[in-house]
Amino acid sequence: MPDHPHYDVVVIGAGIQGAGVAQAAAACGYKTLVIEKFPQAGMGTSCKSSKLIHGGLRYLESGQFKLVKECLNERKRLLKNAPQLVKLVPFYIPVYSHSLRPSWLIWMGLIIYSAFSFRPFSVLKRSEWSSLDGLNLKNLNRVFKYYDAQTDDQKLTQAVIQSAQNLSAEIQFDADFIGSNIQHNTHQLTYRKNQQLYTVTCRCIVNCSGPWVDLVQHKISPILELPPIKLVAGTHIIINKKTTRGIYYLEATDKRAVFVMPWKNSTTLIGTTEKIYTENADNISPTESEKSYLLDTFNQHFNSTINHTNIIDAFAGLRVLPVSQQSIFNQSRDSLIIFNSTSPGLITIIGGKLTAYRASSENVLKQIKKILGAVEPTSTCDTKNLRI
Repeated sequence: MPDHPHYDVVVIGAGIQGAGVAQAAAACGYKTLVIEKFPQAGMGTSCKSSKLIHGGLRYLESGQFKLVKECLNERKRLLKNAPQLVKLVPFYIPVYSHSLRPSWLIWMGLIIYSAFSFRPFSVLKRSEWSSLDGLNLKNLNRVFKYYDAQTDDQKLTQAVIQSAQNLSAEIQFDADFIGSNIQHNTHQLTYRKNQQLYTVTCRCIVNCSGPWVDLVQHKISPILELPPIKLVAGTHIIINKKTTRGIYYLEATDKRAVFVMPWKNSTTLIGTTEKIYTENADNISPTESEKSYLLDTFNQHFNSTINHTNIIDAFAGLRVLPVSQQSIFNQSRDSLIIFNSTSPGLITIIGGKLTAYRASSENVLKQIKKILGAVEPTSTCDTKNLRI
């Protein structure tokens, strides 16, 4: 095989999952390279989330207790390890006489959530309702208050990539993955940058390419078969209206959860929608109907009326989920890590939550260790207490 730069691990994609895998691998002493198609980390799905670091209160409804507990543990770590990027903020859940979920059900959910997070919740006094940013009080029965965290998702992703670089990982931005093949358990991988082709070798490839996971997978030989997947589009809008009290957890007319939250420069972020997407992942953009859905949800819950002229920005991202008979709302948000002996040294990660990126990366790392063995016995190989 020609003499090319050799790495232990090559990660394809510098979204939050790829950044986390690169950080975890580099922390263990593995020589790591990240190949990213965009000029910066976190410019795909990872900058188009709801900006929340949370356990996912609604996932209790579909019985995803393990995921909620894991995410709340990861939230605790991020509050400690990235205090400049992850902040605890109050959340408000208004319950109306017409709400699908009655007060007692939300109460029970918050009891479980508080037990997992060791943070109490409360019921807001009626005398405080009028201070809630003009919340519609008609037929309002109760307002719950609890705490979760908010972040700038792109800045968090970039901080994790910077941490990986500080641990000696290498990053190639503006680099298009061309393909790879394997010989004698060594992958030879080619990418294009600045109109030139580069070739490297490695023992392990980790496909963290998000919505492009299928496209990337078919460029790797031998092909690792993936389960059928679907892309789910989620749109957010930013409006020129200020909210100050915290984040509102609302029930839309189709009974989905929509968040209304303070954002940068005295604006408000509203999201998200959920719609199956079948077009090219590069062409995703917010639709007018999705914007209207979010505007309507806001108008149903607040006294001030907004319309399309209040929207100063909008963005849409894609979540990757395995094909399932369950509704999108109830489907598991656990990451899916795929590998098998017929495709040696190849690991693919599908889905996953922003909050749980580090835990997902640790699970990928377990498989990397099985392929490569330990590199540095003296390495702590631990990201639990790594400041970013």
